[in-house]
Amino acid sequence: MSTVQSRSPVAQWSQASIAEVLAQEFGLRAVAQSPLGGEVDQNVAVDLSDGSRVVVKISSPGADADEIRWRHGLQALAGRPGVLGSVHVATAVAACNGDTAVAIDRDGTRRIVTVQSWLAGRTLSELNSHSQQLRGELGLTAARMVQALAPATRLPGATTHHWDVLRSPEAIADGIDAVEDPTRQSQVRRIVGWFDRAMDSHRAGLPKSVVHQDLNDFNVLARPGTDGRHHVHAVLDFADALYTVRIGELAVAVAYSMLRTANPLSAAAAVIRGYAAEFELTEDELSVLYPLAATRLCVNAVTWTKRCADSGTSYGHERMKHTWPAIALLAATPPEVGEFVVRSAAGAPVEPGRPVPGAGGRWLVPGLDLVPFAPAHEPVGRDHHARLGRHLQADAGTVVRRTTASGEAATLRLGVEIAASRPFQVVAPHAAVVEERDTPYLILRHEGAETIWSRWTGLDSSLSAGASVAAGDPIGDARATLRVAIFRSHETARVSGRQLVAPSEAPAWAIVSPDPSEFLGLGARPGGATDWTADKVLATRNVRFARSQRSYYDRPMNLVGGRGAWLYDEFGRGYLDAMNNVSHVGHGNPRVVEAATAQLWRLNTNSRFLYPGIAEYAERLTALLPDPLEVVFLVCSGSEANDLAVRIARTVTGRSDVLVVDGAYHGNTSVITGLSPNRYKGPGGTGPDPTTHEVQQPNRYRGPFGYDDPDAGSKYAADVQRQVDRLTALGTPPAAFIAESAMGTAGSIFYPDGYLERAHASVRSAGALCIADEVQVGFGRFGDVFWGFQSQGVVPDIVTMGKPIGNGHPMAAVVTTREIADAFDTGMRYFNTFGGNPVSCAIGTAVLDEISEGGLQAHAAETGRIFKDRLDELAGRHELIGDVRAHGMYLGIELVRDRVTKEPAAREALVLSELMKDEGMLVYPAGSAGNVLKIKPPLAFTPADAELFTEVLDEVLTRDW
Repeated sequence: MSTVQSRSPVAQWSQASIAEVLAQEFGLRAVAQSPLGGEVDQNVAVDLSDGSRVVVKISSPGADADEIRWRHGLQALAGRPGVLGSVHVATAVAACNGDTAVAIDRDGTRRIVTVQSWLAGRTLSELNSHSQQLRGELGLTAARMVQALAPATRLPGATTHHWDVLRSPEAIADGIDAVEDPTRQSQVRRIVGWFDRAMDSHRAGLPKSVVHQDLNDFNVLARPGTDGRHHVHAVLDFADALYTVRIGELAVAVAYSMLRTANPLSAAAAVIRGYAAEFELTEDELSVLYPLAATRLCVNAVTWTKRCADSGTSYGHERMKHTWPAIALLAATPPEVGEFVVRSAAGAPVEPGRPVPGAGGRWLVPGLDLVPFAPAHEPVGRDHHARLGRHLQADAGTVVRRTTASGEAATLRLGVEIAASRPFQVVAPHAAVVEERDTPYLILRHEGAETIWSRWTGLDSSLSAGASVAAGDPIGDARATLRVAIFRSHETARVSGRQLVAPSEAPAWAIVSPDPSEFLGLGARPGGATDWTADKVLATRNVRFARSQRSYYDRPMNLVGGRGAWLYDEFGRGYLDAMNNVSHVGHGNPRVVEAATAQLWRLNTNSRFLYPGIAEYAERLTALLPDPLEVVFLVCSGSEANDLAVRIARTVTGRSDVLVVDGAYHGNTSVITGLSPNRYKGPGGTGPDPTTHEVQQPNRYRGPFGYDDPDAGSKYAADVQRQVDRLTALGTPPAAFIAESAMGTAGSIFYPDGYLERAHASVRSAGALCIADEVQVGFGRFGDVFWGFQSQGVVPDIVTMGKPIGNGHPMAAVVTTREIADAFDTGMRYFNTFGGNPVSCAIGTAVLDEISEGGLQAHAAETGRIFKDRLDELAGRHELIGDVRAHGMYLGIELVRDRVTKEPAAREALVLSELMKDEGMLVYPAGSAGNVLKIKPPLAFTPADAELFTEVLDEVLTRDW
């Protein structure tokens, strides 16, 4: 261990030799062997005759037995019960002579043989994705490992070795000549420069201890937990353990966490948060962590490049194939940004941004009229103006639909952007010297109390390096789009090509690259963004709302806008909405917005006054329904509509009992909750009202009559007849049968042919009324029909509507026959203050216009067909998908752990929804078991959206969670 030279692999022992040594020295009988990877030692998994498994490690020649025994002692320290929480460490198996490190002379070479217990799991390198939760656990494990090894004494005579984090520059110098790509060489040298500067200032203050120092992605095992996600399970390989700087433990864990992601700093932050939750970092450690971690990746890449050049080992290629891309990303990220992320993640104080020197510069585009970029969810302003996008704002065109497993996308603009329909001349806002022109940018240096470098992209300029320009001098012509950013260092200006940054990195970039607005003469930035961040909104909800009023998702996004089928958060991140049938014709639909705005300017009052809109809307709505449905009650919500429908049925029939379908959900009033099995049979439910009677759910996937039964509709409907007969025999025949036209919250269940036709006949034979709940499925969503009940060939006595009727506006309706409406008029007046108000009627009419003139019903049929086809293809590749159900633009994906037993995969459905949200795709579980992904997007959803959704779903289903 005292050597500083890297070692080379040697000849491997045969299986026969390994079996012989195990039998002679350890008393173990091998029955099967499997080679494992390793840098220099030979590692073999061996199955023993007693059914157990061990790992046999055969050292390289010259290995020190005392050093190996010292490592075994470290394993014993770390493996004490509870020291690493639930994380395990292998146990050394003693040989027949009681030693754990046995020296064997074979083929003229002396090797040390050790046997260790087998630890099950998959290495982090084998997982195709790492969640932020898993990264946090890695950081926690690093902190606990530091604490576990704190009592250890250093190995006598040991100093350092190749992988010691303190000697990273030497290790890199030893192999850098093997790196033939000059760009890679430059990136490595840049990062080593960070290391040297940080260590020159902070080395003396870094605490030291014995550390494992190798929590890389090949040495940490993960296993799935009961929540369906992978968790850190075990730590392997103490071969690089060393007495060195304590921060080396976290630096190595952080380094390898930054592989396989497009956002390495976000991944690093998760690891650091996990560590800091258990162990506080010192000021010196905070200052060196980022350079130390980045340099460790350079050691990995350079070392294995050299070794592959020397020996061509496949192990080496595997070790570095993800490292070079990570190095390229890190080299383009200033170390100040890295340190800021480190400090923020550790909960340490962060230096606030300093004022920008030279503020109040000349207006850089004389005579050009600017309007701000519209937010991503709003239409862009007038084309003949130049448009301005501000520093670190989410502006039009910055929305990133896809992201990485970190759940974060780069959506915030760095610097400012000016876009115009024609070229325009640009002048220097301040006196400057041209620093660089032979790069993709024009970089100007501005001297003052603090030197600032401005970087100009999209500028045709004849200036050459070294030229001086005065404030107001022309510096070039912008072709159409000009991007300008300012930086506090020349290196950052020339190296960082970032145009967009992730929200978590934005405060750091604001220090390194401040807002250039005043510097460029644009004036102070207008009123800042709202203080209502996602964390603050959630915290306030938790305080001001009841716990029963839950929001979607564990880590909800903070929505500020929407357009079409897309929703946008405060950072401009787009989310494809596949779950929101409330915004039926699309978020921010211009026709609906204009109708609401115009009516609000004119008149809004209650429905007992006379105004044209309510009459027009009633005519339009009833014209879409079959005879004899012609009388409208306008209310404010689907729950209220169903409550009124049941009240009408009970009043007209003089009865109280109601038939409902098992698993149904009809709303949240007291009466309707008692008629919703999905609620009263769920958590916290108190059971049905005495007058509520369930009929069998016609579920062709889980019920007794499946997809292969052509008579399933009649067979399921027979249970309706049985319940009618039972109640009639008891002298309490039903008042009504209420059924969703397709079961939504129950898990997108579509009735077999003939079900409602026979069920309605049974109910009417007893003098009861049939209520069709269209709150979730009406208004053309099915595609082939406008109302869901039409797909069953029936005409109900009462129809209820909600959600889509007002495109998110609180509006609903009950429509029935004249005969039933007159029978409900017992002398007690029915009045709803807000139902049918002028604004609601204007909005409802606009929705009907949009459906009709936009051809949305036919669009729903075509898009739904494509969507269903793509989901069926996924079901053929992913065993987790048990069933795909669809009718037009209403779909459901039922997830199961076993296709034979159909065990519901509820945990997996929740995890999958969270992962899809992290990828910008919104869907959420429903169903009695919570295992059905209910898909009911706005009808603005396009075939391209369906393709994107299924593409992302396919990728997420392929991941290791």
